[in-house]
Amino acid sequence: MTIETEHVLIAILREDANIIERFLPSKTNDEIHAEVEKGIVIKPKIPITLDIPVSPESNRILRLALEEVELLRHRLVDIDDLLLGTVREENGKAGQILRSAGLNVVAMRQQLSLGEAETE
Repeated sequence: MTIETEHVLIAILREDANIIERFLPSKTNDEIHAEVEKGIVIKPKIPITLDIPVSPESNRILRLALEEVELLRHRLVDIDDLLLGTVREENGKAGQILRSAGLNVVAMRQQLSLGEAETE
């Protein structure tokens, strides 16, 4: 058992109830969550005290999120950076779902840059 990209995406959706709508007003977190759950195979529960390895694709999401932090000049990795990393990760199911829903990294970066400019 490993932590897959779908698990990362579900965690992102739980952390920010409006994250999808901020970038893609025609979709909701619930719609994306339902799409993710279609492809998840339910396995027996394991104790949370066990170390669960991270899949290579999920590890790549974290590295891509760090790249976004540098590119967007954020101070810390935030939920938006993790979502960008997920969209950018090409091999995992989560990125495929997000891209199919219409999320686009370039548009997301522009929106984040505009939002930051408005708060300055």
